[in-house]
Amino acid sequence: MTLAELRTQVAPRAKRAQEMFLALLFATAGLIVARTVAGIASDYGLNLGWQLGLAVAGYALSIALLANVSNTDPLKTLAAATGTLAALAYGLLRTAAAVLVLLGVLIAAVAGAFGHPLAT
Repeated sequence: MTLAELRTQVAPRAKRAQEMFLALLFATAGLIVARTVAGIASDYGLNLGWQLGLAVAGYALSIALLANVSNTDPLKTLAAATGTLAALAYGLLRTAAAVLVLLGVLIAAVAGAFGHPLAT
């Protein structure tokens, strides 16, 4: 395989990885802004509805600002960042569920090994 063939195979994957990383970076910045805005709203004594609303607005506006700075479409960037964040959370939940199942199997195996033998 030549270097040119390798580049043509790897280029779409590298671009996708770069887009995912950038979207995750934007989502992280948006979450930091959202948490800060919600904390400030809490300090002012606003109720939970206002805190959540301002947090969502801060999240969306910060990602839109970063998208404008990076010269990309703000709406597509917001959708990509939120989708990447949702995919990350979904993956973490699936991993946690798999770990819990494996832990249950391990506990059952240990309990079966050290349990009393059946009387016949």
